[in-house]
Amino acid sequence: MDLALWSFFFLKGLEISAPIAFAALGAVFSERAGVVNIALEGIMTITALMLVWGAIAFQSIWMGLLAAVLSGMVMALIHAVATVTFRVDHVVSGVAINVFSVGLGRFLCQSFFGQETQSAINARTFPNLLGINSVAFWLIPTVALAWFVLQKTVFGLRLRSVGENPEAADTLGVNVYLMRYLGVIISGALCGLGTATLFTDKWFSQTVAGRGYMALAACIFGRWNPLGAVLASLLFGYADTIRIVFESRIPIPSSIVQMFPYVLALVVLAGLIGKARAPAADGRNFEKGEA
Repeated sequence: MDLALWSFFFLKGLEISAPIAFAALGAVFSERAGVVNIALEGIMTITALMLVWGAIAFQSIWMGLLAAVLSGMVMALIHAVATVTFRVDHVVSGVAINVFSVGLGRFLCQSFFGQETQSAINARTFPNLLGINSVAFWLIPTVALAWFVLQKTVFGLRLRSVGENPEAADTLGVNVYLMRYLGVIISGALCGLGTATLFTDKWFSQTVAGRGYMALAACIFGRWNPLGAVLASLLFGYADTIRIVFESRIPIPSSIVQMFPYVLALVVLAGLIGKARAPAADGRNFEKGEA
């Protein structure tokens, strides 16, 4: 195989991995704060729509990106209110948001574009760099920044402390509620950023296609570490890239090849059962004053 094909494979793999990786970084922030975020899929569904709508409405892809990030923060805020303030079970809240986002996305698409399942064409897209969406390259500084914030700053220490032992953090003066809110809201913003590497020229009802769930799997596979989560996302993304680039060269039915990334995610998670250690208070509600 020639160099051009391999170059295309590695660059395309980065572009395909990017939406999973950005969302996985968001999951890391949320879960290190102690909030399980299964709502990633639903958040990405809405942010993908808002990105296209914002780009068309304001005639700027950058305004579309701003709309995506802000809408992601709002959707994440709903999850934070439900889980942190009202102490709803985190999985129940996440599933509810995922189901709600299906109807909300169709309603908004109907309101904006006059049809439920797909938007108008967006002619304003992000600049390309080396033949792929330039936003995909933002992943490199973003994961470095995420690691630095979580591991080397006071904010990161406090965020991790409320995910491990919120009662102890509370006695030391850390605002557990605030830190959990911030962790979840950051996850929503990163989901919005992740959708900037999806189909920015058009939204349709299956735009996200399970990437939010794969991002959650990548977070777990990466052991709730920013670098690990991104590497896991690259694994899933490049598995899908193999399907796209080499599907015609693989002598098995295409339907089986298309299942490969999702089967890989299931196998990876099955292999981690009983081995991966989540933050100690991940998914556990907190109420000030409780022992």
